[in-house]
Amino acid sequence: MSGAAGKKDEKTVLSGHASVSVGSLRITGDEIELSGTDFRYVKAFGNVTGVDSEQGFSFTADILTYDRETETASFQGSAKLVDTKHDVETSAGLIVYNKQTEIAQLQTGVKLKRKNIDCVSEFALYRRSVSMLDLTGKPVVTRDGDEFKANRITVNLETEFITLDGSVSGKLKETKKKEEAGSKAASPASGDAGAGFSASASGDVD
Repeated sequence: MSGAAGKKDEKTVLSGHASVSVGSLRITGDEIELSGTDFRYVKAFGNVTGVDSEQGFSFTADILTYDRETETASFQGSAKLVDTKHDVETSAGLIVYNKQTEIAQLQTGVKLKRKNIDCVSEFALYRRSVSMLDLTGKPVVTRDGDEFKANRITVNLETEFITLDGSVSGKLKETKKKEEAGSKAASPASGDAGAGFSASASGDVD
C-alpha cells in the first residue's frame, strides 16, 4: 500500500487483491485508489467485483469509479450489473448507476435479461424502483420467442408489457396448434414469414 495525504487532497493506493467497504457497498479489485477530500472518490482497476447487500445488486467490470458524495458508480469495460433483488441481469460497455435514484444508464452493446425477456440495444435507461426499461439505438426485445423492433422500446419488466414507438416491426411465434396445422400445408415461398408473423406499425404489444 502506498499513499500521500494533505489538507486539500488525499490519495491512497491499495494493491494486490484490494478491497474497500463503503456502507453496504463492498468493492474488490487488483488495485484500488482512494482520492479527494475525505477519500470522496474510489477507483478500482483490474478484475473488479463487488456487491451491495442493502440495495441487492452485484457487479463486475474492468474499471470502477465511485463518488461517495453523490453515490454514483461508473462501471467500464465488459461491465455487468446484476439486480439480484429484481432478478435482472445487465451488461454493457459502460454502466452508470446512481444509488440514490436507483437509475442505471447503459450504453454500447447493451444486453438485459429477466425471466422470459431478452433485450439488446445501444442505449438503455433502467429504473429499478419501478422496474421500467427504456431502450434506444436499434433495440430488439424478445419475449417467449416473439421478437419486437422499433426506434424506441419501453418494457415494464414486472408485467412484461411492451410499448413500441416508431418504425415498428415484429415476428410472433405461432401457437402449437397452428404450428401443427402449418406442418400439413405446403412450405411457404422464399421471403415469407413462415410459421411466424411480421408486422410494421406503431403501438403497444401485450
